[in-house]
Amino acid sequence: MIYTILVAISPHCSPALSANATSLPDLLLWAWQRPEDLSWISPSEVGVAYLACHLILLGDRVVTQRRQQPLKVPPGSRMIAVVRIDSDSKHKPDLSVSQIEQAAQAIARFSEFPRTVGVQIDFDAAESEREFYASLIRRVRNLLAPEKMLSITALASWCLFDNWIKDLPVDEAVPMMFSLGQDRSKVLLHFKSHRDFSLPLCCRSLGISLEEQDVNALMIPLAQRRKMPVRIYAYSRSAWSPAKLEQFKHLIKSHETKPPRTSH
Repeated sequence: MIYTILVAISPHCSPALSANATSLPDLLLWAWQRPEDLSWISPSEVGVAYLACHLILLGDRVVTQRRQQPLKVPPGSRMIAVVRIDSDSKHKPDLSVSQIEQAAQAIARFSEFPRTVGVQIDFDAAESEREFYASLIRRVRNLLAPEKMLSITALASWCLFDNWIKDLPVDEAVPMMFSLGQDRSKVLLHFKSHRDFSLPLCCRSLGISLEEQDVNALMIPLAQRRKMPVRIYAYSRSAWSPAKLEQFKHLIKSHETKPPRTSH
C-alpha cells in the first residue's frame, strides 16, 4: 500500500499505538461540509473521517447543527465521526459544566452510528478555553465504549511549542499541517531544521492537504524517518474523486525516502 508511511523513532515519538486505533486503515479521507460520493473507495485501504456535526458554544447553550450533505460510502467502510466545535463570537460561551455535559453527550452519540470506529473532535480552543476543552475530552472518553477511538485535531503549535494536550486521554492528536496561519513561518522553520514533534500523541498521525505542496515536502519524509506507522488524514478543498485519490497516493510515493545504495 503506497500510502502506508513507515517512519526512525525520534526521542519524542513513541512507537506504541492505542488498541482502539488499530482497526482503521492507514489513510483516511476527510469528508467535510459538502456532498461526497466515496462509493468507489476500497474499505480495506481507505477510511472516512466525515463531518457529522457542528457544535456552537453560545452563551449557556450548545447549538447542534448536524450534517445535511449526502455522503456515500461502500459497505464495510470504517469511519470516524468528526464533530467541529466553535465559540460564538457575539455571545461568548459560559464554558460551564452544563455545556460540557451537553457537548459531550452530543459527541458520544455519534460513536454509536453503524461502521463508526470512534469520534474525532475538531476545536481550535483558545487559551481561555483550554480548561473547558480538557474537561470535555475527559467526559467524552468516559461516555465512549472502551473499544471506541477518541481522536482530536491539533494545531501544529500544540505539538511543538505549547504542548498542553500531552496528558489528555485521547488515542491520537492529528497535527493539522495546512492552513497554518500566523504560526506558519515558525512552524516550518522548526521542521526545516530536521526536528520532529515534541509530543508522542502527535507522532501517530498526520493531517495534510493536497494544496500545501511545500509543507508536504517537509512532513512526509519526516514521518518516514520514524519507523512506526503514521496514519494519514487527507484533506482536499474540493470533493474527492478517484483521480484525486490517485494524485494523493502519488504525492506520498513521490516523497518516499529510499535507502542508500550500497556498493559491492
